[in-house]
Amino acid sequence: MQPIHFGGEGREATRELLARFEAEAPRWSASAPAQVASLRRHLATLEAIDGQRGGRARLALEDAETLVAETLSELARLEAASRGSRPDEALADIVLAVALWALRRDVELTFVEPVVNALAVRSNAARSREALAAAFALAQGVIAAVAPRLSPDLERSNPERPWRLLHVNWAITAIRTEDPAMMAFAFDALEQALPDERAGFFSEALALSLAPGIAHGVQQAIGERHRKWTEPR
Repeated sequence: MQPIHFGGEGREATRELLARFEAEAPRWSASAPAQVASLRRHLATLEAIDGQRGGRARLALEDAETLVAETLSELARLEAASRGSRPDEALADIVLAVALWALRRDVELTFVEPVVNALAVRSNAARSREALAAAFALAQGVIAAVAPRLSPDLERSNPERPWRLLHVNWAITAIRTEDPAMMAFAFDALEQALPDERAGFFSEALALSLAPGIAHGVQQAIGERHRKWTEPR
């Protein structure tokens, strides 16, 4: 597997982000007008930075991390204020677009939770292998970016910690692709990142993989990992 490089023109991507936000803003304004107004300012700042420095230049601005964190915080507040019966896919897409803006510029993601949730929404909404592969690639890029800060994983008692959810959701996305290389790559990463949970994860995954309609190759791949961590050595 090769590292993910975020292609495309950053400035165009930011313009698309703003257009998507403005298209959805009217339905959010009724329940969260303050968040919508604040996000409009934050996103305009992202666009202004692109205009001044280009779409992919690395930022040395001291306030860049704060800007990204505040933008993600406002998006999280907007999600909480406008939460409906189903996940808001448009809002998840905007969260991921902000995260990609930061990754293009080597700006550290210091508030990861909204990105983790958005990745889960994107993966759950995927209905094709191509969409699942795209969700897999996004998760891979986020994991690589946050690894220096989160990989020590000092909160192992918290099952909702971002480092755990990133790897568990990434492995589940890989299983859904049914791609052997993606499964192997995500499984290797999970085993290294979550040593205390690998046996339990593959035990649960194996039980689920026995359901009708699951490809034999998927069952075999999970079964090998399950035996690796549960059979006596």
